[in-house]
Amino acid sequence: MPIDPQVTREHILEAAERLFGQHGFSCASLRQITGAAGVNLAAVNYYFGSKEDLYKEVLFRRVRPVNEERLSLLNEAEQLAGDQPVPLRSVLDTFIRPLLRRAADQALGGMSFLRLISRDLTDPQPFMLDEIAREFDPLVARYAHALTQALPGIPLPELFWRMQFTIGTLLYAAAHQHDFERISHGLCRSDDLDGCIHRLVDFCAAGLGAPLPAA
Repeated sequence: MPIDPQVTREHILEAAERLFGQHGFSCASLRQITGAAGVNLAAVNYYFGSKEDLYKEVLFRRVRPVNEERLSLLNEAEQLAGDQPVPLRSVLDTFIRPLLRRAADQALGGMSFLRLISRDLTDPQPFMLDEIAREFDPLVARYAHALTQALPGIPLPELFWRMQFTIGTLLYAAAHQHDFERISHGLCRSDDLDGCIHRLVDFCAAGLGAPLPAA
């Protein structure tokens, strides 16, 4: 029976996502990836061209749907708000929900995707810097605008500090969502996605809207 090229391609992407997330770009070799995918080395060159191109494909096939959903939800929230600013918690929900939903669903990337994006944020590859800027700068601008409308009393430099802290909190919560039940001895359910989102939105809203530090 002929091998479906799309299936082969998907096997390579899944193996690469797992290994890049576990070991990082430099330490995950193409031989490891092709071995885990059950294909020969030439398949990577055929489907992706290079290790760098494979890495880009692995990262952006997960990142772009998250960001597209974020912008779609933000557009809906803006339409619902009409001439008024989108409420702060609504802005945060549109940003937080798409990532946490994928973190909880292995079919959408799950922990492999989270490990990968966390690595890329803490140890970005030089060949990815321009790519990441093109992907995220328009998103950051949209959310910065929405947040300045929702929090007119917070100066923009302070708001950017707080946005960075919010992103860090989101990534930690997403990566450790499955640990909550164990750590809390059953008081928090690891499968309570809506509860996690609700509490994270409240927590981040409190931080973003906190009183300004004394001069």
